[in-house]
Amino acid sequence: MKKILIISGIIAAFLCLAQNANAQYLPTQIHRDRANFVDERGRTLSDSELIDAIGADIFQETVVGARKQYTAGRKLLVSGIAGLGVGVAGMLGGAAIIASAGPHQNSNNEVYFDDNDKAATGGLVVLLGSVATALGGTALSVGIPLKVIGQSRLNWVENDYNERHAASLHLGATPNGVGLAFRF
Repeated sequence: MKKILIISGIIAAFLCLAQNANAQYLPTQIHRDRANFVDERGRTLSDSELIDAIGADIFQETVVGARKQYTAGRKLLVSGIAGLGVGVAGMLGGAAIIASAGPHQNSNNEVYFDDNDKAATGGLVVLLGSVATALGGTALSVGIPLKVIGQSRLNWVENDYNERHAASLHLGATPNGVGLAFRF
C-alpha cells in the first residue's frame, strides 16, 4: 500500500509541475513550403497551429508581412518574365514588319517604303514591345528583392523554431492520463 501511495504522489507531483498541461500537438520540426509551413509529417500547418507553435507575436510581426512580401514578389517575378518575353517578341516582330516594308533608295538617293502603313504598324509594334520590356524589367527589379526579403524572413521563423525545439522531454496531462514525450 505504501508503494502505491508513493507512486501516486510522484505522478501527482509531475502533473503539478508539467509545463504543457493540455498536451497539445506541437511539431518537433517545421519546414517551409513556399509561404506555408509543414510539420515533420509533411502536413501543412494551419495558421492557428502555427500560432500555437511559434507564438502570436512572431506570427503577427513576422509571418504575416513576410508572406505578403514573398507572394507579391513571386507574382511580380512571373509578371516581369512575361512582360519581358512579350516585349522582346514585340520588338523583334515589329522590326521584321519594318524590314519587310523597306526601306529602299531610288536613283536620287531618296529613302522610301513600299508600304507606309506596314512601316508605321511595325514602328508601333516596336514601341509597344519596348514599353512591355520596360514594364517587365521594372516588375522584375521590384519582385526579386521582395521575394528574397520575404523568403529570408520566413526562413528565420523556421530556423528559430527548429533551434528552440531541437530536443525536449515533456510530461503532461492527456485525455487518457499522463503522457511523456521525448522529442529529438
